[in-house]
Amino acid sequence: MMKKLLVTFLIVISSFYALNAQFTKAGGGLTYGTGFHFNNETGVLSDLHRSPFAGIFITGIYEMKLPFHIVPSFTYFIPRTNQPEIASNSEKTRVSSMMLDVNEHYVFNSLDRFEFYGMAGINITFVKIKWLGTVSSGSDNAIGLNLGAGTYVKITEKFDFCGEVKYIVSKYGQFMANAAVLINIDWLKKHENSNM
Repeated sequence: MMKKLLVTFLIVISSFYALNAQFTKAGGGLTYGTGFHFNNETGVLSDLHRSPFAGIFITGIYEMKLPFHIVPSFTYFIPRTNQPEIASNSEKTRVSSMMLDVNEHYVFNSLDRFEFYGMAGINITFVKIKWLGTVSSGSDNAIGLNLGAGTYVKITEKFDFCGEVKYIVSKYGQFMANAAVLINIDWLKKHENSNM
């Protein structure tokens, strides 16, 4: 199943070139989510199934005809170690997760320094749980839908700030907030050509 998801993601990414999209920005930043429970555990052991909240991500922006942007990204969450509330139970788990996303941004306005956009796209979440002190582990993945909004703010000609909020509609649904610094690829190309 995981191989099928990765192949699907790679096909979507490679199709950007067929769409004549221009790679305009790239960067990365920090993310924070409300989290979820591995396998949607709700019982006594739900504390042991809690996912991580904070992570880092990298992203790129492919500009199509305005007002559309295609935005792939990869997010890695810092693994979370869970301990049950029952003091007599010394068992611990480590839950880790990562995400692949392909979103489409619809830019509502394009001002000199600010751009605001609505967002929708595909999310693939990969989750793993390991029971510490044993060889027991498990993994799962889920496909979902991203819905959200954000903004690009021009810091300088070379750098932009990007902030966005989104909700993932999925088995592993959660609210997320992202903040990133993006390098303007067009500026780099022009700067490189001017030095030649």
